[in-house]
Amino acid sequence: MLLQRWWPFWWIFAASMVVLSGCSTVPVPIPAPSVGNPSLEQVRASPSDYRGPTVRWGGSIIKVENGEKDTVLLVMGRPLDDEGKPLVEAASPGRFMAKIIDFLDPVLYAPGRLVTVAGRVAGSESRKIGGYSYRYPVVAVEDYYLWPRPQPLQITRYNPCYNSFWYGSSFYPWYQLRYAWPIAYCW
Repeated sequence: MLLQRWWPFWWIFAASMVVLSGCSTVPVPIPAPSVGNPSLEQVRASPSDYRGPTVRWGGSIIKVENGEKDTVLLVMGRPLDDEGKPLVEAASPGRFMAKIIDFLDPVLYAPGRLVTVAGRVAGSESRKIGGYSYRYPVVAVEDYYLWPRPQPLQITRYNPCYNSFWYGSSFYPWYQLRYAWPIAYCW
């Protein structure tokens, strides 16, 4: 008898646990390569030795160059965390170039946005930064992820006059509220 009476509540409890367990994991947008992932410093030092392996690099976008068939992202490389998100506070190991066979809107992929790319090392390319000739490692991108912009923290000022606990709740009757500090302060 007791089991029959509590049976619906067990279903509700079990269903809520299944729903909440789905919210507990964060998906990895771009999984790390299964084979060794050469670092940006290693590839920059000798690009011919690392031609072909799969890498997962990320950083902040410096510039977007759209061509007829592809888009080139110039990226300031950053170390990645476990999920593959670039760590903005960490020191940069250098720059790299990501070639994507797709059109990327320069407004969405604006300078300063964080991106993670995965693909094969396709050699290197030399370009000028001011008067300095810089050798960019080139990644032929197979998969990429643009990280969402962080939302600004909303700070609101506490107003005791409109607090629902003090203002007309059944816990603290209205006739006693006029002597309570928050409401007396507002009158």
